[in-house]
Amino acid sequence: MVAVGRWVVVVGVVVVLGGCSAAEAGPTVEEAGETLQRHITELMESVDPEETVVTDGGGKDVPCGAGGVKRTYGVKSTFSRSSVLLLPEMAGTLSTTWGYKVQEAYKAGSPRTTLKLPSSRTSITVETLSDHEAVATGVTDCIPRS
Repeated sequence: MVAVGRWVVVVGVVVVLGGCSAAEAGPTVEEAGETLQRHITELMESVDPEETVVTDGGGKDVPCGAGGVKRTYGVKSTFSRSSVLLLPEMAGTLSTTWGYKVQEAYKAGSPRTTLKLPSSRTSITVETLSDHEAVATGVTDCIPRS
């Protein structure tokens, strides 16, 4: 009878510890930051800009929440073509290529939308500044330091 009781305690401890580690599942802030940079870079390459300039190189831990950190990254691109359909094209690319979901939809008078990919802990905002300029800025979730 004592052996069965110990077995139940061991199984209970394993289940509890397994539950604790599952809450922390997902990419680290470094991995999420790298994903953010790669997705924004590939996104802008896919819409064929004339020029792209990095406006926020990221790579730095930005404190947030209770002991967490996040990363940022951003670019500005210019285009020879009109950007009237650029915003929906970029949002569509984020959705179909990586599975991002709209978090903040485009509103009349505000040419921007924000999309989020929970599995990578990243959010990307795309915005058209003029007929020939667009920016893509991103931020990771606030991730506990490991």
